[in-house]
Amino acid sequence: MELIGPEIAPSSPAWVSRLVEALQPLSVRADRLASIRLFAGLQRADLEFAARCFAETLVERGTRMTVQGHPSLRLITQGEALVSADARPIRVAARGDVVGGATLLSQLNSPETTIALTSIRAFEAGPQQFRELIRDRSIRRRLATINGSRLPARRRSSAAASAAR
Repeated sequence: MELIGPEIAPSSPAWVSRLVEALQPLSVRADRLASIRLFAGLQRADLEFAARCFAETLVERGTRMTVQGHPSLRLITQGEALVSADARPIRVAARGDVVGGATLLSQLNSPETTIALTSIRAFEAGPQQFRELIRDRSIRRRLATINGSRLPARRRSSAAASAAR
């Protein structure tokens, strides 16, 4: 008896990442974030908030992680990737490095493409998850240090501005 037929069997490696994420307790993902320099020293509540915003992904060797012109942020927790721009190698990213982050910080198209040199485990945030992350002040400060970029100043609502006067 076949439990999963080919017509409903997962066809891409993304389903494995979603399964790994669903089976891991939030505390494990928060601990993994705390072990990365960018998030080291954050309070537990901030780490758990970040862990909820990030999706943990497993990337096979040779897979494109970021593509020039498409915004996404990946925080590598294991493995190495080649970062290039206009088909020219720039650097090798490894554990603790962020790839694609400058794109979301500057709100411009990504100047880089990143390809996994080895199997990689990484935390990923798209534009929506990134907006969630930067709502937290301590996380926003940490993310603003990526590539020396600065986040745009947060605007207060007109009601908050009136109340401050």
